Amino acid sequence: MQEMTTQLIMAIALTTEKGLEQNRQYLFSLQVSDKGLIRIVTTDDVEAFYASVHDFLISWAKITSLGWANDKETFQKMLAELGGDA
Repeated sequence: MQEMTTQLIMAIALTTEKGLEQNRQYLFSLQVSDKGLIRIVTTDDVEAFYASVHDFLISWAKITSLGWANDKETFQKMLAELGGDA
């Protein structure tokens, strides 16, 4: 099994698809599978999948990476430091 790094991202949704609110800023984790499938989970539990980087990029604006973690504990610590819910 390949080790996955989780990226902590802040971005603004450009679409209402997948249960998102357009023009709302979200904080979410981003993971990419070895086949290129992108999975995000927002801090308010919206889960979305994108078939390609292109699909992800056209759905978000002002994408900012806030860090990365190789395990759940590190990721939860990053959220706590930002004042988010773990």
